[in-house]
Amino acid sequence: MTGDGTIRSRLRPVWNSVAPAVLVAGLIALLHGPSLRGGLFMDDYAHFRQLQECDWSLRDLTAACRLELVGGVAELWWLPQTTLRFFRPAAFGLMKLTYTLSGWNPVAMHAASLMWHLLACLLLMALLRSLGASRWLAAAVAALFAIHPAHVATVQWVACQTELMVTTFLLAAAFCAARSGRWPGFVPQDRPPGVRSSLGWALAAGAFFLLALGCRENAVMLPVIVLAGGAIARRLRATLTVTAALAVPLIVYVVARTVLLGGAAVPERPYVISPSEPDFVRFVVDKGLYYLLGEYLLVPCVPIGGLPFFQARPLIFYGLAGLIIVPLLLVSWRWGRGLAAIFGPAWLVAFMLPVLPVFASPHHLYLPGIGWAVTVMLALRALRGERPPSAGFIARLRGPATWTAVVAPLAVFAVITFYSGLAFDTGRGVEDCLVGEIAAAPSGLADGDILYTANMPVLGHYARLAVEQRTGRRNLRLIPLTWSPRLLGPATPTELTWVDDRTIDVRVAGDRYFGGVLGLLVREATGGDVPDEVDRTADLGFRVRVLERDSDGVAALRFEFQRPPTERGLHLFWASRTRWAYEVRR
Repeated sequence: MTGDGTIRSRLRPVWNSVAPAVLVAGLIALLHGPSLRGGLFMDDYAHFRQLQECDWSLRDLTAACRLELVGGVAELWWLPQTTLRFFRPAAFGLMKLTYTLSGWNPVAMHAASLMWHLLACLLLMALLRSLGASRWLAAAVAALFAIHPAHVATVQWVACQTELMVTTFLLAAAFCAARSGRWPGFVPQDRPPGVRSSLGWALAAGAFFLLALGCRENAVMLPVIVLAGGAIARRLRATLTVTAALAVPLIVYVVARTVLLGGAAVPERPYVISPSEPDFVRFVVDKGLYYLLGEYLLVPCVPIGGLPFFQARPLIFYGLAGLIIVPLLLVSWRWGRGLAAIFGPAWLVAFMLPVLPVFASPHHLYLPGIGWAVTVMLALRALRGERPPSAGFIARLRGPATWTAVVAPLAVFAVITFYSGLAFDTGRGVEDCLVGEIAAAPSGLADGDILYTANMPVLGHYARLAVEQRTGRRNLRLIPLTWSPRLLGPATPTELTWVDDRTIDVRVAGDRYFGGVLGLLVREATGGDVPDEVDRTADLGFRVRVLERDSDGVAALRFEFQRPPTERGLHLFWASRTRWAYEVRR
């Protein structure tokens, strides 16, 4: 018995240290593990091609950090040519390394995303412990972060791997900065760091910060967090050393980015709202509130159309925002001016600010979500109370109440994340079916062929690259005549009519082309609705005229082709409620 008791006593500390990590890893495997069979999706095809074509130089990795949204992967007659350029060579270098070591297998990339996510969750757990949480409370909050429904796309979409990387590197940099600055909770009380140790931690913080800057632009806010943390921890003088260490990589980043991108490389509206725009302030404020709804109330973050939906319902929008902000203020007040009370909201706001002028995207919630986790931890600690169970009946109730407040959200998060993953799989399935039908075109595809598509779901925007990867063809051109009125394809009757061998009319009943979110995108990008007539014969090979329109959008269009769209080298694909891409042969 004594021997068994000794073994158990020795194993208990090991188990207490390992069990929380096992819990988080198990939840990630259970709810995000199915992404391993997901393959590539939309932007992934562009990154896959660009990483294959680039070498390992800084210039080439930077050139690979781009999205040729209009005019590259697809040529749209209703939107101007647009290429988004980024400076993320560290992230793309790591992605290229993963692809190369795995023989360019997408499964390895999904596995890497799961590992990055797990590493971020483990660092979050350590952060919460340093900020005062118990071992199991830190594990519970990290588990909530691990399966937060807003993070489904970030974890399960390879294109968002940069968000996982920047969060991991920033957490590591913040830890090193806190150790260098001797913040309470981050430095063992019995072994305070000396001058050399503090300098070493500062240099490590600078190295991790440089890696983070090379992954995503919003990493630039870390020095603000470090300075604020040092001031609140009353270690400002010690924190100045690490702040100086962070300034060096920041300067290197700004210079390298400016030189390699030839300037700021900031895209125009609707992708980024300029401060000179009259609605800039309202957009940024409302966007911040919208992101808070996503973090705390699990409201889906829908690009382009989500924010306008709530702006059109101000009482609901600002009322829900108030339900978040008031409790946040109460929690901060409850913990006074302590480090954790300031660190959480500061991280949440600081890393949200750089992406507020950008069009909404769910992966923007991941990095600020670390601040969300800190505020949730503080709320649970406030619910639990600081007094021992013997302090009275009310205090004894606080323990069960705390774990109820953890277990219930875990169950809710798990259910929503599971079905969100299924929805994401549905989107991938739509793209796969569309690509499969185009690749199997009865007339056969050849290098350099032109693919005209009508009613194609917007999820097929990268179909050209996917078709080329599947068939081995090269230099195809994808020219959508219309996008489907619905995200997953036509849901109401559509009709294609041959006027003659070079002219077709397309009609939709019930729904409208260029209505809803797509119409909003067109108006944001061009300043108006789709023109009644557009001549793109010189570059796209056709003219288009609007035949019928109303307040909801366009009901009928006529396309007059320079060459019959069914002749050799040209392909016309029609999507309907029964086919994803039926090749029309007159």
